[in-house]
Amino acid sequence: MVSKKGEKYKCEECGLVVVVEEECGCEDCAIICCERPMKKEE
Repeated sequence: MVSKKGEKYKCEECGLVVVVEEECGCEDCAIICCERPMKKEE
């Protein structure tokens, strides 16, 4: 997963929303909350 500035991720467990401020160039990374990967919001 390559995260780009402005993308939003939401935890389906607790509802926390994260907005990316700096791009990530990792090929395989995840934003974890409540011990689960967060889902990218469209």
